[in-house]
Amino acid sequence: MGLNRWVPPPRRRAAAQTGGGPVNAKIMTSVTLGAVVLGYALDGSGTAALSGVLVFFTFPAVAVTNAIVQYLRADTLHETSGPPPSVAVHPSQPAVAASSAVAVPRDGGTFWDALTPLERQDLIARGDRHLYRGEDVLCREGGLAGEVVVILSGWTRVWVREGAEQRIIAFRGAGELVGERAALMIRDRSATVTADGDVQALRIDAHDFGAFLDAHPRVRGILEQQVYRRQIERHDFGDVQGNCSILITDITSFSSPVRTDADREYVLGAMYDLMGEAFTASGLDLGRLYQEDRGDGALVIVPPTTPTDRVVDPMLAHLAAALRRHNRRAAEATRLQLRAALHVGPVQRGPKGVAGSSIITTRRMVDAPAVKRRVAETGADLAFVTSDFVFDTVIAPAPGLVDPGRYSRVRVRLKEASLPAWLMLEGGGSQLRAV
Repeated sequence: MGLNRWVPPPRRRAAAQTGGGPVNAKIMTSVTLGAVVLGYALDGSGTAALSGVLVFFTFPAVAVTNAIVQYLRADTLHETSGPPPSVAVHPSQPAVAASSAVAVPRDGGTFWDALTPLERQDLIARGDRHLYRGEDVLCREGGLAGEVVVILSGWTRVWVREGAEQRIIAFRGAGELVGERAALMIRDRSATVTADGDVQALRIDAHDFGAFLDAHPRVRGILEQQVYRRQIERHDFGDVQGNCSILITDITSFSSPVRTDADREYVLGAMYDLMGEAFTASGLDLGRLYQEDRGDGALVIVPPTTPTDRVVDPMLAHLAAALRRHNRRAAEATRLQLRAALHVGPVQRGPKGVAGSSIITTRRMVDAPAVKRRVAETGADLAFVTSDFVFDTVIAPAPGLVDPGRYSRVRVRLKEASLPAWLMLEGGGSQLRAV
């Protein structure tokens, strides 16, 4: 890989930008000669002339000393400039002012978060923005590793082929780097990365990314830490089989003509952000759970090894509170009313994802006319509907922040029959409990 190893000498450039400081040697020399002539003319003595000569030699010495001090100060400031560790810039807003401390990558932080504003700007200058549509391939398993990709918005699915099936390894979102094998001069791709919905990304040629690492050696350490974390992380979705907890969400009026495409992208991103925070409150990492983007909502499969009550408490209370805060500040086009359904049942792995009658039942629950009607009547921020089984085993025992008294009976009509379910509304015209 041919890398550009030329870096402008920072010390020489920094010194040139400082000037002579507050004391300028040329100006002081002229002033001193004027003082000699004026002193001799007024006093007429050799003592005045001698004093002027001494001053003449003193000021240039002071100017030289001052220049050396300014040079050293400029070099120190140049090497310690950068944003504080707490600065987190969204990838869609890369140009921000620099602060006064070196950014240190945080455990669990994204690649983009760990870069300083100047590093982000340099990386943007070396790459090209690109929009991937749903199911577009960012890189393919076994293919040539010729570029790296920084995800600016949206989600991608990382998977490998096992016979006729796909095995999902991980999900990567905004701020994360994919295709890093190209930066490490490994020429083949280890997995396929597919866009789940629209993905805005920055594509950088492998040679250009190598030059970027040479220009910013600190970033090479960040990349090595990311590669290490990905080697030890376990995103094995092989346990997404058997009796799993199935959560399906749907954004009410997602296709409303009031919304623009930009509004829909914003609302969908907000849904994933709020869900991620709520799952974290229950001690679950949404990024490590099996997910499928449904365009106007999401399917989340929680493996049998995770108790269903963790999907309910305190996750639902935090989600309701987060939706309430979001909607208090939102315009009509970006208001987020969420319907969510939870069921437990058998799930099977398939070549394109997951399948099973339990998933179909959960989908029917979230789309039930009775649920949609109650949301329209109350303007609820969150409508949560659950099956009899989940209500009896998880809701009725009333763990933590769960109040079974806030649930009412509804009927969910299927194509062949109907089944009883339980509905809880939060926000809007409903009586929202403090959470």
